[in-house]
Amino acid sequence: MSSSTALLPKDRKNNDHPIFLRVCHSPWVSIDQKSLLALRFVTAVYLSFSFVMVQDFEHNQQKRGWLSVFDFGNIAYFLQVLYHWMAFSWTFMHLHYPHHGSQERSASTLMQKFFSPPRQRNNSTCGNNRVWFSVFYYAVHSFPHVVTLIQWSVLYPRNHTQVPADEVFGHGWLVKFFVFNKFAVNSAIALIEVFFFSSIKRADSVWAHIFGITFLSSAYVGWSYTGYAATGKFAYYFFDHNKVGWDDASAAVMAFIASANSAFVFVYGLTSFREKLTTQSEQKSYGYTSLPQ
Repeated sequence: MSSSTALLPKDRKNNDHPIFLRVCHSPWVSIDQKSLLALRFVTAVYLSFSFVMVQDFEHNQQKRGWLSVFDFGNIAYFLQVLYHWMAFSWTFMHLHYPHHGSQERSASTLMQKFFSPPRQRNNSTCGNNRVWFSVFYYAVHSFPHVVTLIQWSVLYPRNHTQVPADEVFGHGWLVKFFVFNKFAVNSAIALIEVFFFSSIKRADSVWAHIFGITFLSSAYVGWSYTGYAATGKFAYYFFDHNKVGWDDASAAVMAFIASANSAFVFVYGLTSFREKLTTQSEQKSYGYTSLPQ
């Protein structure tokens, strides 16, 4: 077994690998764990750099102030940054310190435990944690597509974009960097994560995920109205009842929640397609095994 292959215990009850460790292994044979670790590091660094640049542009060039905190695109981007650093940490610890739990408790092992993927146990608490993490994973990789969809199919045709269409080109590299990172690259990275980096399977409790995505997207609508109370503006114009009327604003809320669930269905379908392509490469055996390296 190569040094880049970390042992991956199966869930004996469900005869499957733990969801937390599936973050640490690519489903593709050509991407071993060391390569995945390097790719995760580059992705996390790039997302962090681009997120800082996007926020700097909004605050210093567009003078959006606190409205940026209530922007769904910024929230989705931040969640991506958070996820990718977590995924890098888990992959690093799983590769280099996979057996820290069997060592004597110390400050070092406690630190290793903090940065490692959770240990999977067959109890109700761990089961709930698996579901919550799965909902978080699908939300992180669904929301960027909602942001991109709204930008190019709703805001752009109606000239309600943060950067007017005629100012994207010819006004410096930072403008192009802002537009394409916040409204295109984020979606591309979400697709790459689901299809190439992570081997997380389709969600078993689909209705729990639909409920979770609905709850989170509804929570954002509430957060958007909090932003209106705090700044006097909406990040998305179609939520502003003063501009579009209560009927259209209400319809926009329902359409927003529906688009979030549609994005989840898309990610779910992409995961299913990837599973079918990689099923034969997974080793089906009991006890300790490894995902394809």
